[in-house]
Amino acid sequence: MTEEPNLTTSDERTMGALAHLFGLMGALIIWAVQKDKSRFVRFQAVQALAFDFAVMLLVMVLFFCLFGAMFIGMFGMMLIPLSSSNPSPESVFPFMAFPFMLFPAMFACIYPFSFAIIIARIVATVSVLSGKNFRYPILGTQVEKFLADQINPESTE
Repeated sequence: MTEEPNLTTSDERTMGALAHLFGLMGALIIWAVQKDKSRFVRFQAVQALAFDFAVMLLVMVLFFCLFGAMFIGMFGMMLIPLSSSNPSPESVFPFMAFPFMLFPAMFACIYPFSFAIIIARIVATVSVLSGKNFRYPILGTQVEKFLADQINPESTE
C-alpha cells in the first residue's frame, strides 16, 4: 500500500477535518462553501455527508425496532386480561414489566453505537488533519464513484 504524497494545503486539511468533526450541518456548510475550490475538501465533505446520512438511517431503523418491541410489549400486556377471566397479579407482572425493561436494553444498544460513531469521526478528523486522503471503508469508494459521475456523466463503467 503506497502512501499518496501530501498535496493539500493546511486550510484544505482543516476544512476536510471540520467536515468530519461537526457532522451533517458542518459537512453541508463546508461542502457548499468549498466544493468548487478544492477536490480534496469536496471529497471529504461529501464523504462526511454520506456517513452522516448512513448513521441517520441506521439510527432510525434502530429506534423503529426498539420502539416497535416496546409497543408490542405494551399492547400484549393489554391483551392478557382478555385471555383469562381472572388474571392474577403474579401472572400479569412479567408482561407489565417487559416494556419497561426495554428502556435499559435500548440504551445498552445506543451507547456502543454512539461511541463507535464518535471514534469514527475522530479517526477521520485526525487522518485528514495529518494530510491523508481518508476513506470510510464502504462509503469512500461509493462517494468517489458518485463524484466521478458528476464530473464525467457520459462515462459509464
